[in-house]
Amino acid sequence: MCGISGFFSPSRKFTESDLQQMTQVLYHRGPDAEGYFFDGICGLGHRRLSILDLSENANQPMFSQSFLTDDRGARESRFVIVFNGEVYNFQEVAKGLDVKLKTSCDTEVILEAFVQKGIDFVHELNGMFALAIYDKQKQILYLLRDRIGIKPLYYFWDGQNLAFASELKSLIGLSQLDKQICQEAICDFLHLGYIPAPKSIYQNIFKLPPGNWLIVSKKGLKLKKYWCLKDKISHKTLTHETEAKEQLHNLLQTAVKYRLISDVPLGIFLSGGIDSSLVTALAANLSSQKVKTFSIGFKESKFNESEFAKKVAHHLGTNHQEFIISTGDAKKLIPDLINIYDEP
Repeated sequence: MCGISGFFSPSRKFTESDLQQMTQVLYHRGPDAEGYFFDGICGLGHRRLSILDLSENANQPMFSQSFLTDDRGARESRFVIVFNGEVYNFQEVAKGLDVKLKTSCDTEVILEAFVQKGIDFVHELNGMFALAIYDKQKQILYLLRDRIGIKPLYYFWDGQNLAFASELKSLIGLSQLDKQICQEAICDFLHLGYIPAPKSIYQNIFKLPPGNWLIVSKKGLKLKKYWCLKDKISHKTLTHETEAKEQLHNLLQTAVKYRLISDVPLGIFLSGGIDSSLVTALAANLSSQKVKTFSIGFKESKFNESEFAKKVAHHLGTNHQEFIISTGDAKKLIPDLINIYDEP
């Protein structure tokens, strides 16, 4: 998990100091490094949690190998990116690029794919992401969110100026924003139990809908849906059980294998239920090392399910750790939930 923030402000509504404030609010999303880009109109901030390529070369904002040349002959990168998420097939995407990469991380692959192929490159990505790419030459900012909205992305828009961030708290700290409550969002929450995209609890602050990209320039804002689940559902029914099971196994195995790609140790949260047990079994089969599993249990037996996780871990031979808490411990966390969720 990383945190991104930034703005596009032709009227200079937001400052470099605002950018630093927005980004520092997201420290908990990325304690390993921070970085900033600011050219007066556009600002980009990043908090990094290092997963792939732990070197400083993979820090963000990251700059492209496509350059601009000024009147004095000096060169500078044309495009700059901040990115939260993980693109699992970045190594396959990299093979189709005509560029010598300087890092071994997915961020550089995403940026160079955009440079070479334009915004339609997003159709090649298999992963979860919220990202911003700025074209310094044309002064255009691109925001993109993954197909089903695993990674969050909020933005403020007043008709001329845009600010964005991974979390609402990063935006509502800006004194320039009029933080009026959205009455329609309250109705949605009372009816549905949550506030669906594109609304948020605040007027003029929106969630970028899943499977959408947003382009903002001095000409205004353009929002477009690039992927729709409904279009991907096949009407062909598999009637052969063996074939269906084989397809399901292959899909699950591929998904788990992609998620085991990491330059840091990783583990699996194991509840002992069907889904986490299945993921753990596949990971144990694919991994060359003993898989680490973790579970949380309660001291009160009527709430405790950790015994199921322990049995699965023993069966699969994982390196298992459990953390046991009481209902009193859980209650102490309730006040923190308000700050974590930012909205009802």
